[in-house]
Amino acid sequence: MNKTNQTEQEEIGRIKLSDTQDLVASLVDNEKLDLRIFVKSDSYTGATKRGFRFYLFDNNWIEFKELINKVDKVYNKIG
Repeated sequence: MNKTNQTEQEEIGRIKLSDTQDLVASLVDNEKLDLRIFVKSDSYTGATKRGFRFYLFDNNWIEFKELINKVDKVYNKIG
């Protein structure tokens, strides 16, 4: 009997990038953050390989938040 790993994925939010693309943030198995591009076209609608996933309960999350803060500072400086 083959067991398949089922993952639970809950969409947290999305940002419209264009008429055909959204950036979607999802929580996976209550422990991972997934940020992925979703496309809508005549031939395909769904997630692409463009994106990343990391565990929330390690230093990656803290470092990611620090990176976003740095990006925000640069944005405020040039914007």
